[in-house]
Amino acid sequence: MFTALIVDDELFVRKGLIKMIDWERSGYVVTGEADNGEDALAMIREHKPDLVVTDIRMPVIDGIGLIRAAVLEKLDTEFIIVSGYNEFEYARQALRYGAFDYVLKPIDQEDFEKTLGKLKERLEEKERHKARTRVGLDQSLVEALIRGEEDVLDDPAWKTPWEGEAVLTFTYALLEWNDVLPWNGHVLPAKDTLRKAIREAVHTASGTVFEPVLYEHHQTYGLLVPDLYARSFGGDVSAFLTELAGLIRTAFSCPFRIYAGPGVPSLKDIKHSYLGAKEVQQHKYLMPVQSVIAYEDISGRTLNYRHLEDEMYRKLIDAVEENDPEMLAEQINHLFQFMQEKSFSPEAMKAAVTQCVLGILKSIQTLEGDEKELIYLEAAVGWYDRNITLGEITRIFTLFAHEAAGLLGQLSQNQCKGGIQKIKCYVDQHYHESITLKEIAARFYMNSAYLGQLFKKTYGSYFNEYLQQLRITEAKRLLRQSDLRIYEIAQKIGFSNADYFVTQFEKLEQMTPTEYRNRIISR
Repeated sequence: MFTALIVDDELFVRKGLIKMIDWERSGYVVTGEADNGEDALAMIREHKPDLVVTDIRMPVIDGIGLIRAAVLEKLDTEFIIVSGYNEFEYARQALRYGAFDYVLKPIDQEDFEKTLGKLKERLEEKERHKARTRVGLDQSLVEALIRGEEDVLDDPAWKTPWEGEAVLTFTYALLEWNDVLPWNGHVLPAKDTLRKAIREAVHTASGTVFEPVLYEHHQTYGLLVPDLYARSFGGDVSAFLTELAGLIRTAFSCPFRIYAGPGVPSLKDIKHSYLGAKEVQQHKYLMPVQSVIAYEDISGRTLNYRHLEDEMYRKLIDAVEENDPEMLAEQINHLFQFMQEKSFSPEAMKAAVTQCVLGILKSIQTLEGDEKELIYLEAAVGWYDRNITLGEITRIFTLFAHEAAGLLGQLSQNQCKGGIQKIKCYVDQHYHESITLKEIAARFYMNSAYLGQLFKKTYGSYFNEYLQQLRITEAKRLLRQSDLRIYEIAQKIGFSNADYFVTQFEKLEQMTPTEYRNRIISR
């Protein structure tokens, strides 16, 4: 609602105007009345109404004089003149000094409310402009402060919202939304909505009406926190920030965290607090449960820039390649626990996770697989440049690792099938030669025992049984279609000993090769 002041030296006119117009529906609330221009000017100075509806002819200071004085003092107030004098000179002067409109008495309710509606649009645009200007002012000046340019505080444009209040310390806090990621479908509202939500949360948590000073960083917001925000928390800035985090997290239903630098005695020192907040942010994965991490919380802690141990890396890759879900879950849990226990920096954690991802991809490529088939690959390699919790990193890496393990399992099966098919094809083409399971296993770089088991599992018979059946089938064809002697047929199908051939033929066909040929001829 916009505020309005009614000025007229006649009481019944003021009361009639207040009663006749539906001010609330028009977007206004009448906050005061005055019967002369001098009192009205004092009220404008003190209460800063958005609109003054004033008569022209009044004692002490008339309506034109009131508008002129407000303009000279740069009082940001709109005027609507209401007068019973239809004189062009009055209207010209009023409009020259910036009055929004000149309305003649008796007032037509509908026309007046239309005028109020048009003015409301102007006032709303003025508010939007002020907000944009204020944001720009905050951005440029806070940016200068965190660069260490103390002289910006001498700029007359820089007036803190809490000017005149006794502030002993200032804290720079980084406000961070987390897990708003393309792969989970979460989307943050527009920046204006976010800034408004922060402002409202600051007002609610602090119990003050001071306009918060915000600075937009990459994927975070900086907030200047004077200690007066924490007065209702006994001066405990962390307690205030915890309340603030809860309000914002509830408003947007996503993980929200605040990193607070050390308190400093002056805005001139805010760069020190800002750098402290950035340092605190580096510990986010080592303190994953806290919604607010203060500079004091990381006192004595040291981040480590180290590599992942080879044995741990190897065990993780083995678990993926063996497609063992239980062992894989255990190794992933061990990996992330180890990085926390050893205080890995965010960069070191990124390097460790990336090393594991690349190792898994190498295993897939070795089996001639296509890593692009992995749904979670993009998330597994793209999480670092986003605001993300340790829990979400663990979740997406776990999904990626299990998905990759499944793909590797399928690739291994396909390779085995493809390999055994090549072996069978070789046997089909070379059965007439002197070949053995051991010789073929060596040719295809396989263990002979494993090859025998794989052949039996794939084709339902042992290798030697298949080879003998293949040879005997060809022998039967030759017995039917040629007049080759028995020993000649034996040699053609890979038997070096004719008697052994006859024995094997009789074992499979329950008759000798000669008996088989005679039976065919006798038909």
